[in-house]
Amino acid sequence: MNGFRWDCFSVPSKNPSNPRFWRHTMKFSELNLKEDLVQNLARMGLENATEVQEKAIPVFMTGKDLIVRSKTGSGKTFAFLLPVLSQLSPEPVLQALVLAPTRELAQQIDQECRKASRHTKTALLYGGVGINPQITALDRGAQIAVATPGRVLDHIERGTIDFRNIRFVVLDEADRMLDMGFIDDVEKILRKTPSTRQTLLFSATMPEKIQELSSRYMREPELLMLQQDEITVKKIRQQVLGVDRKQKLDLLLTILKDTAAKKVMIFVNTKTWAEKLGMILWKKRYQCASIHSGLSQNKRNSVIADFNSGKYSLLVATDVAARGLHIEGVTHVINYDIPRNPKDYVHRIGRTGRAGKEGDAITFVTQIDEQLLRSVEGEIKMFLEVQYVGQNGAPLVRPEPVAHREGTPEVVHSVHPGSEIKVHSHVPESQSTGDDWGLD
Repeated sequence: MNGFRWDCFSVPSKNPSNPRFWRHTMKFSELNLKEDLVQNLARMGLENATEVQEKAIPVFMTGKDLIVRSKTGSGKTFAFLLPVLSQLSPEPVLQALVLAPTRELAQQIDQECRKASRHTKTALLYGGVGINPQITALDRGAQIAVATPGRVLDHIERGTIDFRNIRFVVLDEADRMLDMGFIDDVEKILRKTPSTRQTLLFSATMPEKIQELSSRYMREPELLMLQQDEITVKKIRQQVLGVDRKQKLDLLLTILKDTAAKKVMIFVNTKTWAEKLGMILWKKRYQCASIHSGLSQNKRNSVIADFNSGKYSLLVATDVAARGLHIEGVTHVINYDIPRNPKDYVHRIGRTGRAGKEGDAITFVTQIDEQLLRSVEGEIKMFLEVQYVGQNGAPLVRPEPVAHREGTPEVVHSVHPGSEIKVHSHVPESQSTGDDWGLD
């Protein structure tokens, strides 16, 4: 690993205008997978591999360690599950461990595993629920464990998990595990697994600590650098609205009234405000629910199922729902609060515009959010024009464009009450009673 340049293995996206990179889409039947897997995929309506599946599966099937930088929503779950499932022996012993940063993502991976291979025994290991059913699943011959790092350490301390026959370890969303402070736990787990294991690491970004992790625990890995998350942002229509914090609720209600938003996720920064805003919208007769880390796992599952089914058209969420949850058909994302971590902006708005569809993202910024907005611009390498709305239309002070911006940015205009803005037809004067709805 020493001396590797992490930017020199980029794989260009397919571009029909460039014959050098044109190729036909590979079918799963061409990837040397087990026939029963291919048949199960066909029953699910899946015949063609995505780019990440087409490139990662053949490499992993050769026995090499593999690092993949790939955007979210690219089909990466099957990119690691399918080659692992194809190489499992029928023995009822634990042979593969998949680590994920959140229990929601672990659940999603486990569900995909069960769909792809009905006869493979799995164990789903995460905290916040009783450990005894998990011990039972392991004792009954689970061949794959899908887990969060903390719960795996619990099983290690109890002596209820056996790594002697582990052949495959997958680290999914490794950068998020780093952000959440789990990397030390991941290293402890890797040290407990056989050194002969094959390791696959997926990450949307490649920070230095992830590179160090791979250097210590992977053996001459192949590198696949596919599109990063910020590339997908360009397919989403982004709008930034400058607003006084006391007018955020009025602006939100106007947007919900005046747009053709069918399925909306509204992101806030605290679970307290997620509950409060959800209740306000419910009282305004919107079919709305809230999701955040303070809910029980069963409640979270129920809320997501109801949102996917159409029972709710609005979902107020903290960043627990930005990644790792299976949510379909979101037409609009509204950042009621701009995220504190710029990477979360990418994952929030990435909830819309998925599977090749276009999406809309609207972000509210107040006068104290200017530095956060600049951080977001640096993350996505785009200049986000701010349109100002409010009772007096007074513009906020915009900083100079950051160094990466190319060309001359558009002039930022102050938008007065009644003026037309891109997504909805008008923004009336705030009818705030003086309560500071924008405060957490």
